Amino acid sequence: MMSANTRVVIGSTLFALASSAFLYLLPPSPIDKGLLRGNFHSYQGHAYLVPVKFIDGELNAARLYEDDKLLGPANSVEQEIIDKGAGRFALLRDAWNYRGPALMFSTSDNTDPNTNGRKYHLK
Repeated sequence: MMSANTRVVIGSTLFALASSAFLYLLPPSPIDKGLLRGNFHSYQGHAYLVPVKFIDGELNAARLYEDDKLLGPANSVEQEIIDKGAGRFALLRDAWNYRGPALMFSTSDNTDPNTNGRKYHLK
């Protein structure tokens, strides 16, 4: 005859195994590494800065999307992003107050990306 403690241990183990099997069968949730999250820091003029954690491939091959719209021109000169905006962007290896790469960009219509309701993806 099994003690109550043994039954609890066996029951807990079986529950853990069944839960793990169930979770294994669920499809993985897609994690969009390219989605830019957090606060976009107003820099100057139409330019905003955001640190970039994930960069796949060459910096000069990056593409920036506003919702589903491709922005650009890519690799724009910093002063053009500040003065003209209109979707221009550039990836910087070291920028402003960040330790590491950052994206300097402008929105398609020069609105504030913190309040315009759009999502920005870097691919």
